[in-house]
Amino acid sequence: MTNLYVGLGRFRRGEKLSAARFIQLYAVDRIVELAKLVEREGVVSKDEFDKERRFEQRFPRLGQELPDFIQGYKRSVESAQAILKYLERHFEVNQAMADAIRQLSDGVA
Repeated sequence: MTNLYVGLGRFRRGEKLSAARFIQLYAVDRIVELAKLVEREGVVSKDEFDKERRFEQRFPRLGQELPDFIQGYKRSVESAQAILKYLERHFEVNQAMADAIRQLSDGVA
């Protein structure tokens, strides 16, 4: 959540590269770390040195949502909104933080 908040603040200031990294890289890294809490890991060999390898095969439902989380340089706001929706579907989120993220993303896209 803090990655989304910081990223959207930077996006509003015109810091689009930093925003893209906070939202589409750092926040997605946290989602990858949470994957086991949301979905049972598939029986696919995994690379102990690179957690991203075969991720989509190990977590196919989350793998289908990744394109919504990583929409590209010009779509950080939309990516942040998709990540927030995902977090709200699967976890109890701090409502004040979610509201702040929505406020930052409203009318910016």
